[in-house]
Amino acid sequence: MNRGEQGPQEPSDAPHANALSSGARPAGSHAGRLYPENARRSALLRIGALCGLALSGDVLAAVTAPAGNGAPELLTRDELALTGVLAELIIPQTDTPGALAVGAHRTIDHLLKACVPKRDQADFRAGLARIEEAALAQGGKRFGALPQARQVALLHAIDNGAAPFKGTDQHFFRQLKSYVAFAYYTSEAGASKELAYLPFPGGYTGSIKVTRSTRTWAI
Repeated sequence: MNRGEQGPQEPSDAPHANALSSGARPAGSHAGRLYPENARRSALLRIGALCGLALSGDVLAAVTAPAGNGAPELLTRDELALTGVLAELIIPQTDTPGALAVGAHRTIDHLLKACVPKRDQADFRAGLARIEEAALAQGGKRFGALPQARQVALLHAIDNGAAPFKGTDQHFFRQLKSYVAFAYYTSEAGASKELAYLPFPGGYTGSIKVTRSTRTWAI
């Protein structure tokens, strides 16, 4: 798949300075992403509640299955690739892996197939199509082939409901950010490298000292 078909590129080993960020970041931080810090936890709770209502047994196993490299379950390959590009812009690689490296786009594809109603599936795919249409109209190229600065400008426009996007597009993008947060922070890397994770916790401690650098616990 060539660049014009917007296949997501594998991130390099070295952390990069993303166009969404400014200044130095502390270790394990994605401070410059398009996903506000104070919205992450509520996003996880909302999507977790959605899946809790819809998932059990085999369906839960399907959603939590490791991401692979095979054909997507619901999205087309182009839609999956675009989702990967968007996810990486929302949570880019820094000194910790970004959304693309943990396979967030494939987890989102699983999520859409397993526990999202068909109408909402159609709305999600329509949102992806509108981003492509805006990219072609403004830049003459598909979104994945645009310079990163142009990509970021379009995402800020849709996040703010600004032209050429509408309120429905803003709703789609906020839903996408919720999906990306859920997929990222339930991955091994997201839970263990960005959040604090203790696989075998000890006794209960009712009060601990917390500083600005203390990470949120994964569980």
